[in-house]
Amino acid sequence: MLLEKTKDKNYALREEALQSKADIMDYQITAEASEVVTATPEPATTDVQEVATEAPVSPSTETPEVVDTVAPTTGSSVEGDADSSSAIATGSSTEESSSTVDSTASSTSASGAATFGDITSADGECVIGDPNTYISAAYVDWEWDNRMSTYVPPFTNYIFDQLVTNNGSLNYCIRWDSTESLSKTVASKFEAVLNRQFKAWNHWLIGYDCWPFEEIDVTVVGFAVRDAALLDWTDDSLGTIYAGVEDADGVPQCPDACYKHLGQVASADTSACTGTPFDMSLWPTLDMGGGAGGDWGQRVDAANMLASIDDEQLTIVAHEIGHGFGLPDFYETTDKPADDFPVCIMDAGSSMTITDADGWMLRRVLEHIKSRYSF
Repeated sequence: MLLEKTKDKNYALREEALQSKADIMDYQITAEASEVVTATPEPATTDVQEVATEAPVSPSTETPEVVDTVAPTTGSSVEGDADSSSAIATGSSTEESSSTVDSTASSTSASGAATFGDITSADGECVIGDPNTYISAAYVDWEWDNRMSTYVPPFTNYIFDQLVTNNGSLNYCIRWDSTESLSKTVASKFEAVLNRQFKAWNHWLIGYDCWPFEEIDVTVVGFAVRDAALLDWTDDSLGTIYAGVEDADGVPQCPDACYKHLGQVASADTSACTGTPFDMSLWPTLDMGGGAGGDWGQRVDAANMLASIDDEQLTIVAHEIGHGFGLPDFYETTDKPADDFPVCIMDAGSSMTITDADGWMLRRVLEHIKSRYSF
């Protein structure tokens, strides 16, 4: 089953072929075994709203099954960043807010960050390195050289770019694409869900290559619904409620006037916004049976997300955020340098959580686009 890119007004300009891999459906949830599988990719489009090209698959309400949670032992070590909150290896440690290190150090990190591996930067420079556990530097570099380098550099509205523009913060719109009711108790958890996923990704960025943000602050600023009666609250305590504001295909959305990156710009004119401007959308969708992600946000199966809403990492939400950072899917064997490429959350179904492989690919993206920024 393939989800194609939507025709929302907010995203009508997303026609670049270089973005096709970041905007297509990459998860399908089977009802029989709650198993996450990949779908065959094809270029995303901007002129089709069809949610699926075949009969929809009923979504599971259970957490997707993990195919393999142990990294292969051939070609890459299974030892990785064991502590997801703070993994400090032996060696000279940087100060908590420091972004440069002595080049003789190895596997150092800032507080709350993943280890830096074998540092390759010179003395006094922003620290960069190569992995020395879990995944090889050769495998990480292969992914950049053969895949990401073809589409990442020309595009300038990745989550990296939005975070730099916003000084480490993101505002979210919740698009409740469902005819089912949503309670305030559940809705109040969405912001924490997003903050946990971004914390897990930022764990790999803190202190690396002078990345300046030790925390990413996500705030939900609006809820878009078909009918306000679907919500059991009426005040704006969770953000502005937009009832009946829809895109060209009848899907609830926060107003275009409030979309900060309309036209994929760094800062669109939001002077006509009567609420709070937003950067991205979390888009829980009834009976979607999968997920999609890009610089515009994350579209996920509503039932699957709600079933795992209290988990530390929500596999599909975290995966789709990875696309917003520029990371690819792994549909084919040709998407990897070898069969023993270690498991990662971007390889749908292989890991329920972000792994060292994901983290080092994320770091490579930062290394190659850092020249855009002044830090």
